[in-house]
Amino acid sequence: MTGKGATVFRFGEFQLNPLARELSRHGEPVELAASAFDCLVYLIEHRERPVGKDELISAVWGRADVSDNLLAQTIVRLRRALGDAGMEQRCIKTVARVGYRWMLETQVLQQAAPDSVGAAASEQAMQTQAVAPSQPSSPPLLRRSLLAALLFTLLFAFVYAGWQWLGGRVAKAGFSFDRSAAIVLPVEVQAPDDWQWLHLGMMDMIANRLRDAKIPTESSQEALELIKDSGGDAGANLSSFALVVHSRAVLSGDGWHIHLDANAKDGRKWSAESTAGDVLAAVRAASDLLLAQLGYGGGMASPARGDAMEEFMQRVDATRLAGQPQLAKALLEKAPPAMRNDPELTYASASIDCDEGRTDACQQQLEALLQRLPEDRQPVLRGQVLTVLGQIYLGQHRNADSEAALAQAVHMLEDVRRAHGPKDVEALATAYLVRSYLHTQSWRLEEATSDLGRARVNYTLAGDLVGVAKADQAMGALALRRAQPDAAEILLRHAYDQFVGMGMRSMLPSILDALAYAQQMLLQFPDELRTTDRFWPLEEKSKDFGFIGDDMRHELTMVRAAALADNGRTAEASVLFRQVLDQTDAAKEPGLRAEVDKGLARLALDRGDYDHAAAFAADALTPTLQEDDQRDYAETWLMRISALQRAGKNDQAKHEIAAMLAWHAQLPIQNDWTNVYVLRAQAAQAWIDGEHDQALEQLKQALALADKLGVPDVIVSAGKAYALALLAAGHLDQAVAVSGRLSSWRQTDWRAAWVEARVYQALGQNDAWQKSHDMAQHLAGDRPLPAVSAAFEF
Repeated sequence: MTGKGATVFRFGEFQLNPLARELSRHGEPVELAASAFDCLVYLIEHRERPVGKDELISAVWGRADVSDNLLAQTIVRLRRALGDAGMEQRCIKTVARVGYRWMLETQVLQQAAPDSVGAAASEQAMQTQAVAPSQPSSPPLLRRSLLAALLFTLLFAFVYAGWQWLGGRVAKAGFSFDRSAAIVLPVEVQAPDDWQWLHLGMMDMIANRLRDAKIPTESSQEALELIKDSGGDAGANLSSFALVVHSRAVLSGDGWHIHLDANAKDGRKWSAESTAGDVLAAVRAASDLLLAQLGYGGGMASPARGDAMEEFMQRVDATRLAGQPQLAKALLEKAPPAMRNDPELTYASASIDCDEGRTDACQQQLEALLQRLPEDRQPVLRGQVLTVLGQIYLGQHRNADSEAALAQAVHMLEDVRRAHGPKDVEALATAYLVRSYLHTQSWRLEEATSDLGRARVNYTLAGDLVGVAKADQAMGALALRRAQPDAAEILLRHAYDQFVGMGMRSMLPSILDALAYAQQMLLQFPDELRTTDRFWPLEEKSKDFGFIGDDMRHELTMVRAAALADNGRTAEASVLFRQVLDQTDAAKEPGLRAEVDKGLARLALDRGDYDHAAAFAADALTPTLQEDDQRDYAETWLMRISALQRAGKNDQAKHEIAAMLAWHAQLPIQNDWTNVYVLRAQAAQAWIDGEHDQALEQLKQALALADKLGVPDVIVSAGKAYALALLAAGHLDQAVAVSGRLSSWRQTDWRAAWVEARVYQALGQNDAWQKSHDMAQHLAGDRPLPAVSAAFEF
């Protein structure tokens, strides 16, 4: 299937495809940061006039609190990429007191759009690929607990979604569902108690009928989550849906009366009624009448299984939707003999075990079911089974088995899509989503990005708005792994707004967690603290997010502690860090405890308590931390080395350095991020041995690598070590230059302000020294500034 052509701009040696987020020169890709790419697109699209700075900031960053300095730096990088680094400003001209204007003659071309799924997948994938370096990028320190929380929230109710038979793509009809979906609400049932299963069962029947007619329809599980998250108000937070269906079922003397009301967000309304002695027949007839009014043909038949089987499965489905898994399990165990060997019943039983945390039982049932399912029949169900098994294997660190299962699932479900159009694409979307996490865990980030793009597109085709938002959230987390906190912040804010708009409160804590981490990397410490204010104190704010499990509570407490520390409230931070240690089990949450120990090591190092800093860092250096992220592990090891060196325990420090270098040498993947810490450790070794020139050269290389990564937190950390070493070695001119490189953050980060103060002191500029010293102390808060005579931290 082909779609409308995409606009492509050609200027000089370059070609720009905004839809695919590609800039090329002579056919070779040109790498741009996401913000620079967006600036380029906006300037070219408005090339007929100058674009004001405020307008450009609003269009690219989506908010007004971005400094002119950041915009100017972005324009400089953009000009450099376009070969416009001189003074002539042949590409982008600075318009005094206004902003910028695109100057090059530009051709507008049209390209025929490729297959819609592949093209759109490329578009979504390039949202993060456009900012990726040509070599495998060095992912930042993404907390294991953050990744675990994200996996849980993104895959919530995944098995349930696979249980439902989905329809195909949106067809041409009288009512358009352009980039939106229908949602069916629970049914009002006026009948004896033994028919109350229709409250949710009929809701699911109608939703399936809409899907069979190729209408994108929200899953019943997600619909119930929306209602729960809006405090039980079925009408709240539904403005994003194109169509909301209310229904009523009444049992009277002449049979069942089914009444459906459908309300569009543009104000249009439709109603359909049907009466029959059999409730399933009445529901089908009313649903088909509604579909006809909407301009869609009658619903296609669901997979043939007979009315008795359909009613039984709807009863089980309704019981499960109502949050009664034990009752659903009991119903399955009492299924009529003729139904007991049906694959759907086995899948439903396994799904309940997975939902209830009985992973071993779920796995056993699914593996047995896979053996029973012929490879050439029921490909959607087989693909769903393989996807769930792939997820289970991933949790068991059986990556090879996970990859094999997910590859089969994707291949099978893609065959279904090619044969029948975008049918059952929600199952395909979920398979791509799960596989993206396998790639992420294995640091195959390009493959993870591509799979996330495909997942998002297929969720869009399925009309699953919640799935789309989950994919956006995952893209934000992946941007963090790519060392792109600025892109991550934009993506995460967008996902947050989507979930807020849909009333999905339960999804918000994990987004706020990731958003705070991105802001920490960007040295946006006040923003980081404000982000945690949205969920803190947990006792008061937890009601705003629905149920929050203990794991997430511990995670959010740690995030709050980190934000407090970054804002100079280290005493409060220490209390919360220790609270997490007291409340967690090392066997159950080793990754979280390692992060907390790392945080406590940082606080102890900053206040000059070197023995405790070394001890906390040693506690954090666990196999779990090493397995999760070599960069986090290397940073923690460097903290231990610095603590020992500053405590005068040089022999122990040298022993740790040798062990760290041996560990680094055997790593299968060498990357710039880890190398920043390794170079600083080598510099500590050289300094201890009296080889100061060698140490300074290694610190210089570390700062150069940090600059290449472009993450402000890493730049300031490496720059502080290098500048103070230069001062200690008497190289004042070079220290002044390094201080200048850090000056962008002198009003946000105490480390940059402290470097500036020390440089002014060395220059004999007492007034400037005092002013910078006061700024550093203000930013440090209750954290004591280092003594001028103290050994510096590598």
